[in-house]
Formats: sequence, C-alpha cells, structure tokens
Amino acid sequence: MATDLTPEQKAADARAEKVGFGIAAAIIAALLVGFLTMGVAGVGLVAVGIVPVIYLLLIVMTNGG
Repeated sequence: MATDLTPEQKAADARAEKVGFGIAAAIIAALLVGFLTMGVAGVGLVAVGIVPVIYLLLIVMTNGG
C-alpha cells in the first residue's frame, strides 16, 4: 500500500510526537510556575513570552525543520 510507512518514517514520527509532547509539557509547566510565583499576572507574562517561541516553531515547521 502507498500509505505504509518505512521504519525510518515511523521512527521520525515517533520522535516528532515525543518532541511535541515535551514542548506542550514545558509550556504547561511554565504557566503553572508563573501562576504559583506571581498569580494571574505571572500567567500573562509567561503567555506573552511564549508567543515568539510558538511563532518560531511554526516557521521551522513550515520550512520542514
């Protein structure tokens, strides 16, 4: 079948999934730390700081890594 993946493609997909979950966990952890240290204002500061990182990740993803 044309949709079957090679072992290399499966490994690359698994690695990308792990990286994605790691990034999501890091963002959630940063928001939690911001909230615990400075309350709602801390969450806002962390969220504003994360925006450029997300933008850069989107650029990297569209260019194929």
